[in-house]
Amino acid sequence: MGGTCFLFEEDTENAAPEGQQTTLKKTAGPPCTDNFQIKNFTFEGKQWQSVEQCYQAMKYTDDKTQELLRTYLPYKLESEWQYGCRVWELGQCRPPSRPEWGTRKVEYMYQINVAKYLAYPELQQELLATGNKLIKGAPSTGNWEIYNGLIQTRIRHEIRQGVLGEEMLSGAALDAALKEPVMLWVEKGLL
Repeated sequence: MGGTCFLFEEDTENAAPEGQQTTLKKTAGPPCTDNFQIKNFTFEGKQWQSVEQCYQAMKYTDDKTQELLRTYLPYKLESEWQYGCRVWELGQCRPPSRPEWGTRKVEYMYQINVAKYLAYPELQQELLATGNKLIKGAPSTGNWEIYNGLIQTRIRHEIRQGVLGEEMLSGAALDAALKEPVMLWVEKGLL
């Protein structure tokens, strides 16, 4: 599910006593970290309204279901949150038909987010402005609170390196790249 990710950094104003775990200050992340954010982009040759809409559609291999989700547009006065919840709910109406979905869903979320960032250089700058703060997803279903933060962290790294979209990670390479920040999360008490 969506929701702006959270940023964590050492709280220098309320430092932990010596020998205790560092106190972290939690703030809301930028809007670009929200999978419900409405920003048109292209993925696999089709236009999408949001990362969440595209992600829900990718669960299915048949064109009819994908097209139903793709053409499910936001209402005139609907918030991004309301629209995101509607497309999330529509994506729950039946089990995924993509046979490898369970092992590739994080890969799809990463690739869809990359497509959004490639379409909007200003969103890349917004993500870079988070500096070196830890990024963790908003409370969500499954393990998406963890995955969303790891995906945003990975994309920020790729933007910094100037390689965003050059080599779309998948499989074991993506798993390894997403695990890099986990030890820091554990060290800082986020996991």
